[in-house]
Amino acid sequence: MRELPAALTFDLDPDIFDESISSSNARTRLSWRGISEGVPAIRDALDAFAPGVAVTWFVRVDNQIADIYGRPGYLLEQHRPLFEALRARGDEIAWHPHLYRRAGEGWEQETDDAALLTAMQAAIADMRGLGFDPRCGRIGEAYGSTGLMAAFDACGIPFDSTAMSGRKRVDGERSIDWLSTPRTAYRPSKADHRVPGHPAHDVMEIPMSMLKVKADYDAEPFLRYLDLSYRTEAVAGGMDALVSEVPYLVAVTHPSALMPDFAPKGGHGLLSFDLENMTRTLRLLAETAEAKGRDLTFTTLGALGDRIAKELGRDADAA
Repeated sequence: MRELPAALTFDLDPDIFDESISSSNARTRLSWRGISEGVPAIRDALDAFAPGVAVTWFVRVDNQIADIYGRPGYLLEQHRPLFEALRARGDEIAWHPHLYRRAGEGWEQETDDAALLTAMQAAIADMRGLGFDPRCGRIGEAYGSTGLMAAFDACGIPFDSTAMSGRKRVDGERSIDWLSTPRTAYRPSKADHRVPGHPAHDVMEIPMSMLKVKADYDAEPFLRYLDLSYRTEAVAGGMDALVSEVPYLVAVTHPSALMPDFAPKGGHGLLSFDLENMTRTLRLLAETAEAKGRDLTFTTLGALGDRIAKELGRDADAA
């Protein structure tokens, strides 16, 4: 059987992380129960499914957190015993900066290269000062640029997992453009971060795994990343093709989307708000892999990156 390594990653954003869950006003009232309650519950459920499986936790450490709470690494400081315990058992603590600038009473995506570098260097310095030296990053809202890749290089981060291969959405709310990006890992071209090329950045881009997902409100399946909080029936239609085609998997999940307390009234057409849904999707993934002659294994994103880098060689472009 061909091995299918899977990195289960969790973005530790505020509990109300999307407009579809609640209103903009609710999003400004930050709560972090997804960390204090969701992470331990997820850890227990994963151990029940596959004892000892190691996963990657992407923690918000950025200038917005500093503006609100006084320092970029506030969440690491506030929940230090939890993160140290996770790290001690073999989980990976990774970096998830949202890089915004003040815009009146709100925030907007920072796009200036110099400002991005300054914000990222300040955040990573605070994270390392707290004793956490991440090897993997993921930029909030899937924003990417050549300047960001240069900033990752300057910060000494070997792996990034921001790319949503095949997706583009550029409007007043999002600036996502990974339409031309391959599905597998590559070293971003210095001319265009979305594709491999020479000369290349040092950081390796490891895209999230994308598949066709059909929410209740979709007329047709839509390309989305593999998310363990999506209703299992929504991802089922795209699972065969995904497992058959890819050399490895990167799943992305927000803990609060597995917690029933955050379900909107009337339910949600895509997010389950049900921890058992995560186990059902993992079981479907394992069954599909077996049917396709694939041996599903689990790894941290950093370990997956090391493995890909070894296979690629330092100067190769794509796996």
